[in-house]
Amino acid sequence: MSAGATDDRHMREELLLLAAYLLSSGRGLLQEPPSYGPLRCLDAARRVLALRDGLGGQESPALADLRASMDDVMCGAMTDRELDVLLDDLCDRLAAVVEEPGAISA
Repeated sequence: MSAGATDDRHMREELLLLAAYLLSSGRGLLQEPPSYGPLRCLDAARRVLALRDGLGGQESPALADLRASMDDVMCGAMTDRELDVLLDDLCDRLAAVVEEPGAISA
């Protein structure tokens, strides 16, 4: 199997696992505390950005910092956080990355 085929297979597997995570998260939300929903969405976004990074290419420093912040929330010590403030900040930072020249093709 060629390296390209192996990479494609790995990406397909990761996307399948992400879909499974999203569906199981949706199901779990029916019985979980309300704060789990925003954290699950944050984790899914973090996973998508990790997949994006796995495709190679240039990553902006702002996006790398954003991913590090998301990793810290999901993998760091569990602390009480103001989720609305945290998510507002992450959304603002991601919007700034999306607005960078060349981030999205026209």
